[in-house]
Amino acid sequence: MAKKQQTTKQPEPSEVQDRKMEQTLAPKPSVAMTRRGFEPSTIEEAWRFAEALAQSEMVPDRYKGKPRDCLVALDLAGRLGVSWLAIMQNVYSVYGSLGMEAKLCTSLINMSGLFTDPLDYEVMGGDDPFKPDYKIRAFATRKSTGKVLYGPWITWKLIKAEGWDKKNGSKWATMPDVMFHYRAASWFANRHCPEVKMGMMTTDEIQEVGPKHVESTVVEKGVNGLKERLAERYKIQQAEGNDGESGPTDTESQDRQIEEKIVDNEVTTENRSEETQAKINEQKEKLQAAGAGGKKSNLFK
Repeated sequence: MAKKQQTTKQPEPSEVQDRKMEQTLAPKPSVAMTRRGFEPSTIEEAWRFAEALAQSEMVPDRYKGKPRDCLVALDLAGRLGVSWLAIMQNVYSVYGSLGMEAKLCTSLINMSGLFTDPLDYEVMGGDDPFKPDYKIRAFATRKSTGKVLYGPWITWKLIKAEGWDKKNGSKWATMPDVMFHYRAASWFANRHCPEVKMGMMTTDEIQEVGPKHVESTVVEKGVNGLKERLAERYKIQQAEGNDGESGPTDTESQDRQIEEKIVDNEVTTENRSEETQAKINEQKEKLQAAGAGGKKSNLFK
C-alpha cells in the first residue's frame, strides 16, 4: 500500500505576514448609530451611506439619485452637529448659495449650549405685527458670563428701507409675526454666535438680498462705463465738427462692439432677472441707434 506523500506548507513571505498583522490590528470601521442617526467614521463609509440615501424614497426629491449632494449633506450635518435628515429637510441651494430654514437656525442656537435658556424675544409696539411701530428683537443669557445678550431690533422702518416686503412671494405682507421672529433669531446669531450656523444665511434672507444686488451692481458698473465712453466719443465728434450725419467711423463701430460686449459679458449670473435683461436690451437698442447713419444717440438725454 502506497504511502501518502506529505506536503510541507511553505512559509508565507514576510510582506504577506505584515499585511495580515496590520489588518488584524487595524480598528474595524463601523457606522455608529446615535441620536442624530447613522454617523459614518470614514469617507468610504460616508460615500456608501450617501449612495444608499440617494436610492431611498424617504429623502427629499432633490437628493434622489444624487449621492454627491447626499455626501455634502452628511458633511454639513456633522459640522453643525445635527441629523443629516434635518439638513436635507431644511437646507437649500438658493442662487448658488446654501441657505437654511429660519427654524433650523433657531434650533441651532437653542441646542448650542451657549445660553442658559432657549432664545426669547422682546416685543414693542403692541401685539399687532401690522402696526408701523411694531418691532422685535431676540435675546438670551450667555451661560459662561450670565450676561443678557440682545440682537438687533427688527422694525417696519428697516423692512421698508430694505424692500423685504416688496419681493416676489414675500411673507412679510401675509405673516409678519412669523417673519419678525425668524429674522430676529437669524440676526441674533449673526451678532452673538455666527459659528452655530457657520455664517450661513437663512433661505428667505438669500431670496431677499440674493443675486439681484450683485446683478444690479455689475450692470450699473458696465452701463456707467459704457455711457462714459460714448460721452467722451460724442465730445470728440463735436470738437472735430462731426455732427453724426455722415455715420459712424470704423473706430467708432469697433468701440460700440466693445461696449456691447461690456453689457453682455459683465453680467454672468445664470439666473438673470427680467429687469436686468430689459436693462441690457435697452442699452443695446441705444447703442444701435447711436451707430445708425443720420441719427444721433439719445443715450445722454
